[in-house]
Parts: sequence; C-alpha cells; structure tokens
Amino acid sequence: MASIQNAVQVMVDKLVADMNGNQPLTAEEQALVSNAITKLTDNAKLEQAVVAVAESHINDATSTLQQVSQSTGAALQTATESLTQTSTTLDTKSSKLDLLDSMAPNLNRVESLQATNNALLVRPLFSMTPIDTPNSNATHRRATSVFAVYDNSGETYVVRPGFTHNANTEQCRLEYLRLSANGAEKTTTHTSFVYSNAFEQNPASKIYYYGTSAYLPLASKNNAADIQYEIVYSTQDSQTTAVANYGGVFCKSSGFTSITKPKQNLDATDQYGVSTSTNHSYNQVGVLYDNAKHCLVMVDEGTSVLVEKYRDGNVVTNTAIANAEELQAYVDAGDFTVVKFIYHNLQHAHGIHYYNHSETAMSSYGVSYYGYFGRYNGVTKMGENKYSAHYRFTHERRLEPINYFFSCSTGHYNSHNSPDAEVKIVLESMAGEILGMYSYHSRPYNAGYDNGLMGAAVSCINPYSGAGIINEHYTYNQYGLGRTCRAF
Repeated sequence: MASIQNAVQVMVDKLVADMNGNQPLTAEEQALVSNAITKLTDNAKLEQAVVAVAESHINDATSTLQQVSQSTGAALQTATESLTQTSTTLDTKSSKLDLLDSMAPNLNRVESLQATNNALLVRPLFSMTPIDTPNSNATHRRATSVFAVYDNSGETYVVRPGFTHNANTEQCRLEYLRLSANGAEKTTTHTSFVYSNAFEQNPASKIYYYGTSAYLPLASKNNAADIQYEIVYSTQDSQTTAVANYGGVFCKSSGFTSITKPKQNLDATDQYGVSTSTNHSYNQVGVLYDNAKHCLVMVDEGTSVLVEKYRDGNVVTNTAIANAEELQAYVDAGDFTVVKFIYHNLQHAHGIHYYNHSETAMSSYGVSYYGYFGRYNGVTKMGENKYSAHYRFTHERRLEPINYFFSCSTGHYNSHNSPDAEVKIVLESMAGEILGMYSYHSRPYNAGYDNGLMGAAVSCINPYSGAGIINEHYTYNQYGLGRTCRAF
C-alpha cells in the first residue's frame, strides 16, 4: 500500500480523469483536495482508507472508514459525557466563586472590627530591660519628657532631653536612641552634654542649652525612597550666653554649615491644624515636613525662597515666598506635617493637676495628673518647652502626629500608708482612630514612699509593636529608673 502522499496524488488524478462530463479540476481545486486530506494524516485508520480509495480498494476503504467512525463516535461520546460532568462541576464552583465578590467587603469589615476591638483592649505594660543606671545621687536623674516617632516597623526613635545643663554626668546627657520592636533593648545613636556656656558647631559631645531637637525619617537629596532616621538640631549660630543669636535648623549628618534660618514670623498651618513656629525663640520651633519628598521645608530668611533639607544636604528651590498667604497656599497644595521640636532641657512635661485643674510640670510625687500631648479640641500641646511630642511613620510612609492621652491615679502616702498607683494611656490618630490602650500599675517599694512620677511614667509606647519606655524618675531613694517595656 502506497504512502498517503502518493495515494492522494493518484486519487486526485482519477478524480480529474473520471469526473462526469469530463470536466477536470482546476489547479486550485486540486490543491484544496490535496491539502484537506493531508491535514488528516495523523489518523492511521483514515490514512488507510484514503490509500484504499486511491488504489480502488473500495471494500477495504469502507471497512476502515466504518472503524474510524465507530472509534471516533465512541470517543466523542466519552468526551461529551466528560465535558458535561466537568461543566456541571464548574457551574457549581463558579456559583461559589461568585460569593467572593460579596465576601470581600464583609471580610474587610470583620478585620477592621477585630483590629478596633484589639485596640480597645487595655493592655498591661511589663518592664523588660534597664536603660539607665540607678543611683541615689540626684545627678543620675533622667527627664521624663520625650520626642518620639513610632516607625511602622515597630521600632521607635526617641529624643530624651537632658535633665540638667553644665554637668558632665553621663546620665544627664541629651540622648538620641532607637528602641527595638520587641522592647528588649535600646541603642543609643548619639548623646550630647548640654551647656549654656559652651558651644560646638558640629556637636560631637555637647550641644548648646538654647536649642531644640527632633529625630526624623529623612530622604537623601537624590532619592526620595532612601529614607533613614536623622537627628535634626535647631540652635544658636555662635557661642554666647544670650538667647538672641538664633542660627536655624540643620541635620547632624550634613553638618552645621548646612544650617538654614527660617524667615521670622512667616508661618503656615498643616492639614491637622498645627502651625509652624518661626519666631526665632530658642525653645519653640515648628518646621514643615513634606510627606512626598520626606524632607523639611522652610523659607530662608535671607532669600525668601523655599529650602528643602535632606539628611545629606539642602536643595535650594526656585520657589519664592513673599508672605504668609503664599506659604499657606503652597502647604495646602501639598501633603505636609508640622514637626514640633523638643527643648533640650525639658525635665518634665506639663499635665493637669486633678485636684485644682492647674496645668503644671508633672514633677510632684504622689500627685494625680491627666492631659494629652498632640492636638485636641483645637488646642495644640506638642513638643517645644512644655510637652512631649508623639508621631507615627505609617506603612504609607507618612509622618503623622498622634494624640497621646494619659490619666494617672495615685493616693496620698505617709509613714503608714503607701497606696498603689496606675497610669492609663490612649493613643489616637488625628482622624479619631484608637491605636492602642495601655496601663502601667506601680506599687511602692517600701512603706512611707510614693510611686514616683506616675503622670509621665510611660514616656512612650509604639502602637505598632507595643514596645516603649517606663521611667518613674525617682522611687525609694533611687534615680535613673528608666527601662524598656512591652505590652502583651
């Protein structure tokens, strides 16, 4: 039996010769017949049939074609049944998959409610690791106020002001630290002595008493995504015992020569209602932070143009600002947060006395205080020379202020009575979202002694990780009581 290619040619020749009316096929028709049969060469039975036809073996061809038909029919029947079954299964599963469209918002709502419920749980704080050295000498006192940024990684970046100035006790240093997400340790990134009679333009060991600081996530000039935390100073520009020589703001890494003096009394308000502070006061500084470029922005005193301050230097823009209206318009068109720096020598932040409702530094033992740090009911209490300041750096890489509410209860103590004390903390976003609720309970170490400064005992607490710092300042003849803590 010839090959199918030869058989096809023979069949086509016969078709041409034996056609009724002796009308031969055209060349195009011959090609179509040949190509059509060639397409079927993958079927052995069909090939045998075609060859049989070509060789005039009609009986063989009929038998072979019947086998092809029966085989193909059975295969088609099986395939049809399988397809029907599969289709039914797919229809069932498809109807279930359609439920996902309605399930997604419900799942999101469940997750949101669960997160809210978790945030509303008052979580107790447990002390973890000492970060100060206890000592009966008052030179080991630590300030209870802080400037804190809560990074979404769970780490916290903190400025702890010096308690005293013109002293050389290590514990009294102005301290910049990174607190781990698990609350197990702190890393001191830099410290400075604080002096009113000495000055270093690039502070390695000491910083001027008349100044403020912040610890911020800043980008590099050439890459807005390259963000690292950087110490930022606002300080004098020369050594003096006066307070008139205000120099401006500079980043530690880029050095004192990058200092920029903001244009005096040219202020704007950010999206949260917090205003910048450019009165050139050494202890009241508020600077714009650009959430898109991750840099500080200010109007230069000498040129009236906007200067962007990155951790590795400045970018002097071509944008001139003539007045407060133009600056406000610029801020309203962007995404800005005002950063309130903290005074280098803020010993204790201010709170409200439960007994007479007066606001005063929380420096009295055995006194109950309440209050907040942030902006609430149209009033701003953030940083500068009276308050702690708390910010978060979100997953969306936005620096946002948060409200830090506190309330402590401590009874009067005497030689026969030493009551327990407790402070509760609530962290809330500026949009009113509860980020976390925490509680710290303290019991005196000995009869006749108080519980320490409970109003500001919880210096900071990261809502992403529940790690923070506890510092009662002084208890039972001991100073230097700071330690890390963690909520479980």
